Amino acid sequence: MSLSSLLALSIVFELLPKVRVPWGMSVDFVAVPILIAFFIFGFREALMLSAGLWIVLCAMGFGSFIGGTMKVAATLPMFAVPAFLTRISGSRNMVFSPQFTVLAFPLALLARCVVTVALNYYWAIPLFFGEPIEVLIEKFFFGSIWGFVWFVSAMNITQGVVDYLTSLLVSYKLVKLKILG
Repeated sequence: MSLSSLLALSIVFELLPKVRVPWGMSVDFVAVPILIAFFIFGFREALMLSAGLWIVLCAMGFGSFIGGTMKVAATLPMFAVPAFLTRISGSRNMVFSPQFTVLAFPLALLARCVVTVALNYYWAIPLFFGEPIEVLIEKFFFGSIWGFVWFVSAMNITQGVVDYLTSLLVSYKLVKLKILG
C-alpha cells in the first residue's frame, strides 16, 4: 500500500455517506488514512498526504476551500503532536505502546481543540456564514463564548477519537500481520 493508495482511500471516504451520531453530528473516516500513514511511515509522509488531501477536498469536498482547510488543520495536530513526542524521545518504535497512546492521544486532542476553536472563531465560521463571529455566537450560542468553545471542542473530540483510535488499531494490525511497515 502506497501513499497514493491511502489518498485514494481518503477520497472514497469523502464520497461515502457520513455516519450520524445521536446529537446530530456526522462522523467521517477521511483523516484515518492520513493517520495510518503517520503510524506506519512517519510524519513527512502524513504531511505529504495531508497536502494531497487538501487539494482534493478543496476541489470536491463539502464547503470546498473552507471545509478542506479545516479538515486538514484539524487532522494535523493528531499526527504532529505524536511526531513531536517521538522526536523528543528519540524512538519512533513506541507509537503503538499503550504508554505512548495515554500521553500522545489526549495531547493531540487538546491541540486539535485549540486549533479548531481558534480557526473557527477567527476565520472559518465568519467566512462561511458571511457574518461577524459576535453575531453568530449571539445567534447560535446565546452570546456565550464558552458555549461556542464547548460545541467546537465536543465535535472535534468526537471526530478525533474516531480518527486516532481507528487508525491506530488498523495500523497496528497491518504492521503486526506484516502487511505494511
